[in-house]
Amino acid sequence: GSLPELLAWARAHGRWPLVAKPTGSSGSDGIFFCQGLDDIEAAHSELIGKKNPNGLINCELALQEFLAGTEYIVDTVSHEGKHLCVAIWVYTKRKGVAWNPHCIVSEGNRLLPSSGEVQDVLTDYAFRVLDAVGLQYGPCHTEIMLTPRGPILVEVNARLHGLQGPHLIGLSTGTSQATYAVDALVDNGHLFNQRHVEGPARYQYPLEKHCLQLVLISPVQGYLSVPISKTIQRLGLRSVVEVLPSVQKGQHLSQTSDLNTAAGYVLLVHESSEQIEADRLRIREAEESGQLYMVSPTPLPESPLCSPQSPGALRYTSPVMQSMEKAEEVWEDAAAGIGGSGTTTTAVPIDGETGSPSKAAAFQMSGL
Repeated sequence: GSLPELLAWARAHGRWPLVAKPTGSSGSDGIFFCQGLDDIEAAHSELIGKKNPNGLINCELALQEFLAGTEYIVDTVSHEGKHLCVAIWVYTKRKGVAWNPHCIVSEGNRLLPSSGEVQDVLTDYAFRVLDAVGLQYGPCHTEIMLTPRGPILVEVNARLHGLQGPHLIGLSTGTSQATYAVDALVDNGHLFNQRHVEGPARYQYPLEKHCLQLVLISPVQGYLSVPISKTIQRLGLRSVVEVLPSVQKGQHLSQTSDLNTAAGYVLLVHESSEQIEADRLRIREAEESGQLYMVSPTPLPESPLCSPQSPGALRYTSPVMQSMEKAEEVWEDAAAGIGGSGTTTTAVPIDGETGSPSKAAAFQMSGL
């Protein structure tokens, strides 16, 4: 958290740009794209002492080199120390937006064919990472930056792909990542052994349909007066299979500067990659023209009292919260009748005769 130390390191490093981000946050929250010392000072002023989406106070920043290159995701499943690549994705990111020139916004990720020179490099590197960390069984999500120096590890996490990723893998390749995970963990790897190929060759998943997980980027803010799913439905896009809005009608929509302020996600699947690209461009056009986000500067009659962010209120919505890190806190809040702006109060299952919501119901209420 020491600004002089951060500035001294940046001067000694001597290469720009740099990336500043809080050490205890997630979901690309608070990432600053810094071109000079003034930007580092701005990041420090903006982030230190503020509460992040995990409910923690930012007390220190990480300052690191900006990796020039393209970022990829390699989704795998492992059984008895052997590995199967079930999906390779490529990220698209936007460095700065008109309303926040220092942020880095994810635009989405697209599923790639299994074969190719880049895919071979990524898969080989990911498998060596899995061996290095000792992963023997189950799914893993590995993010890799392919730079002029070669592949560099960004994240390795023993989990499924977030959001609807496992389902999209199933729609596009014929087999969900969740199916592979269950097979490896509880079915003795029956399916895994059918498809695993001993090196140097490897199993190559079929790409039956193209798919894209598109992040919705809102250039406006205000109280949402028309559901995002409805405005997208009006566009009549052939490849859209699901819309996952982060904000519901009456809630406060923020200008997007990271994943936590994304307006939502659109899942596109189609036999034609050209159709997906045409639909993606149509969505971006609707965002820029004001057609997609209908907002009011003042609260609507149905707006929650805690919207926008009131003290202590957390934004519990399914696309944003992609892990179970706060599950117990969510359960405690639900049992006590407390909810953030993203909770619902519809009927939920009840535990026995106690009259209290079940934990599964608490997660449902919170969008988990």
